[in-house]
Amino acid sequence: MRVPGAGFIFYAALATACGGSEPPASAPSSSASEESPATTPNEPAPPAPTASDDAPAKASDSHEPAPAAKAEVPTPAFKENGSVRDAVNAVPQGTPRLNIEQEALEGPLNHPELYEPCKPGNAHFKAKIAVWDGKAVGLDLTTTPKNQKFADCVAARIRAITWPDRVKSLNTVEYTF
Repeated sequence: MRVPGAGFIFYAALATACGGSEPPASAPSSSASEESPATTPNEPAPPAPTASDDAPAKASDSHEPAPAAKAEVPTPAFKENGSVRDAVNAVPQGTPRLNIEQEALEGPLNHPELYEPCKPGNAHFKAKIAVWDGKAVGLDLTTTPKNQKFADCVAARIRAITWPDRVKSLNTVEYTF
């Protein structure tokens, strides 16, 4: 005589006996006297709770960043009048990188009237600038012909610029005038 569902019970028992490759987080005690009053010998024990059972749905489940995950990025200690290398070395390794487009970084530099107080005349300069949170935090500057007074003036003008894209990430731009 064939018992309905006997095949299912056989395979369920087989799967239960052979199924787990890792022991549960808290192994049940072997003594029957210590058994939890919520379970009886004929009832299977409820599954052990996991971290996701105890916590509400995480923001990562909805593919949006969690508010707590957006930790404030601390401002590195940049050297006053430091070089681009000094600025790069001041940023801790692993700091998130947010790129600003080169056109946006060049924008504030593309105004010749910015340099008029320095009386450029026939002088030219080439600058490499490190920008953090809308401010120049590192600057490498060379002038042609070499003129320290002109270079100091241009450096002061560039360091006074505020970029509209203010991100707590280091971006660099090269500019020639």
